Amino acid sequence: MIQVTQETRQGWHVVGVTGRADAEAADVLETALRSAVEGHSKVAADFHALDYISSAGLRAVLQAARAAQSRGTEFAVCALSAPVQKVFTMSGLHHVLQIYGELPC
Repeated sequence: MIQVTQETRQGWHVVGVTGRADAEAADVLETALRSAVEGHSKVAADFHALDYISSAGLRAVLQAARAAQSRGTEFAVCALSAPVQKVFTMSGLHHVLQIYGELPC
């Protein structure tokens, strides 16, 4: 289960995600990120409180990043927790996405 918050910081629309982005929660994550991408020119996914991300969660992030690219929206992932950082590194997504160590991006 995940919890999603949204706020604006220094020109970035920040989508904060807490909990587990697993198969059950991936649709919620994708909907929140895509909605942010549709309404803002700079979107950051704040994953500092994300404990776990599955392949379904990675897909949700990737789909949002693709939507951002097609709209010309800047999209970044920020403040990855240690376990989530490992998954992004192992999956190779750190080569595809803009990933920053802290907020605001």
